[in-house]
Parts: sequence; C-alpha cells; structure tokens
Amino acid sequence: MLATTTCLDRYWADELGCHPDDLLRDRVTVVAPAHRATPRWMGWQVPLDCIVRVGSTADSGVISVIPPLGEHLCNFLDPQRPGRCYLPPRGQELTPFINRHLPYSAPKYHCILHCDTLNFCPHRPTYPVEELHADDIHYSWYRHHFDGQIFVARDERGRIISWSAIKLKSAQVWEMAVVTEEPYRGMGLAKSVVSAATRATLAAGKTPIYLHDITNTASARVCRALGYQLYGHQLICENGRVDPSQANGERVGCCGKR
Repeated sequence: MLATTTCLDRYWADELGCHPDDLLRDRVTVVAPAHRATPRWMGWQVPLDCIVRVGSTADSGVISVIPPLGEHLCNFLDPQRPGRCYLPPRGQELTPFINRHLPYSAPKYHCILHCDTLNFCPHRPTYPVEELHADDIHYSWYRHHFDGQIFVARDERGRIISWSAIKLKSAQVWEMAVVTEEPYRGMGLAKSVVSAATRATLAAGKTPIYLHDITNTASARVCRALGYQLYGHQLICENGRVDPSQANGERVGCCGKR
C-alpha cells in the first residue's frame, strides 16, 4: 500500500503542479502552474483543483489554480483562519472565491480511493460481465467519453444495464467510472463491472483509483467492498470540455509538465 500511495503522491503532485512533500506540509499551499490553463484529461478544463491527503495534518492541502488567479487566491486566504476552513472535505470558505472568479464552475467534493493487488477483493458477478468491443453499436458513445476499456453487464434482451469505464488519467494511474440503470440498482451490478475494470487495471500494472461524491454513500459501499482504501479528498471546479480531436493532434489527458 505504501508503494501505491507514493505513486499517487507523484501523480497528484504532477497534476497540481507542486512537490509531493507539499501534500503533507502543515499549511495550505497555493500553486498556479501554466499547465492548469490547458485542457486536462480528455479535454476537460479544470481551473481549480484541490487535494487533501489522508495522513496529513488538519490544515494541510494543495490548491492549484490557473495562473491569473494565483495572486487573487493568496490574497483571499486569511492567515488567521485555519486551513481546514477552506479545504475539503468540510471546509466551505473557498465558495465565495469560486463564485466570484469561477462563476461557471460549480465546486464538487470527492473522496479519492485507491486499490492494490493485496487489498483487492474481486466480486462474483450477479450478471455476466463482458468487455465492450468496437463492433458494438454503443461503442462510439463510450469511446467519445472514455479512453480506456469498458466493461458492461446486460439484461436478458442484451441491453446494457450497468457499465464501468476506465479513464487513463496518467501513465501509471487509471480511474474507474461506473453507472447502473436505476431499476437494476442494489443488485451488485456496480460491484461486478467495477471489479472487472479494477482487475484489468491491476493486470496492466497500473494503480486504480475511484472517486465519488462525499455524500454518495452507495458509491462508497461499492468501492469499499472491493478493497479500495481512502487516499484523500478533492475539491474540483470544471469549465466544460474541449474536443480532444481539436487539440493540435496531441493526446489530451496526460499529466502536464510543471
């Protein structure tokens, strides 16, 4: 597990534009790297991203913003206020700053979990799970939204009722996405498809991560049942997506250089 968290420290440090040690310092660290202004994974624009790592002190966290907002954010943070007032999972005092400077970016609060081969608990499928291939009629939709493998469960008529897609977030870190159609929830389908995606990720030698809204207890139960452990919390603001096909022919999504 230590090797996994070290990998994730490097991943988030690259993504945020900071040093890995900044994730554990006893302070709020503000960074404004140039790559924050460029599209992130699959063309998503992310003008603000904040990570608070489990195991850090209550006032430790890194807030990464687009360069024009770096000085504004430093001026906004009150040195007399503890960092926990601004940082996830409970801090809400960044909201006025976000509303003023990023009015089109609703803040989202996530739990970040990760898994490794020692802790992974595969789930026995309640429905057969298969990998979606290019000859499937639905493949193009999934491929437009995700760049990794897609695993699906179908009903008796062949309709997809649950799926998990892999996001290739970096050369070492892959993220799980999952959706189950409402009539089929509570049947273990999400565990089945995420289990398949996690197995494929680990088999490829990558670190799987799973993000869910901090209030989404159902999603939390899915990943916890598969052996995922809490890495930290995230506050993120997104401004929409740029079509990756228009990104000068370059692949969008890998971590930018600091």
